[in-house]
Amino acid sequence: MSDIVIIPTDGSEYADNAADVGFDLARKSGATVHALSVGDTSMTHRSSIGAGPGKTSEEVTEIAAEWAEELAEAARSAGLDAEAVVKTGIPAEEIADYAAETDASMVVMGTAGRSGFERRIVGSTTDKVVSTAPVPVVTVRPDGAVDAA
Repeated sequence: MSDIVIIPTDGSEYADNAADVGFDLARKSGATVHALSVGDTSMTHRSSIGAGPGKTSEEVTEIAAEWAEELAEAARSAGLDAEAVVKTGIPAEEIADYAAETDASMVVMGTAGRSGFERRIVGSTTDKVVSTAPVPVVTVRPDGAVDAA
């Protein structure tokens, strides 16, 4: 197992909450932060009817690159070694695959805290990563509570 803590980001407040926890874990373990953002290809298939216009693959990847670099820069500002990593595809799959590829120590990611019917209908990238990643996944709830799976 390598000394890599993967912190996925989608630019949301949930990802920011997880980053704080991930930075602390990386600091304590001497790990390098890999700020991972995925250009979500499902965003390229949306129509302008009710969901806004679709984006090109290049556009979603550019946005993901901005998020990854912002998070990596925040980690560096906190005194950590960090690199920005950008993938394109389905976020949960790309996160789990990257964790396997790098033999990371863990993934630290935020969750929106949905439950019940909404969670079943909307689904959760975090839930999918928890169930498919080959490494421990630390989830951070909106209230800052931490769970490990």
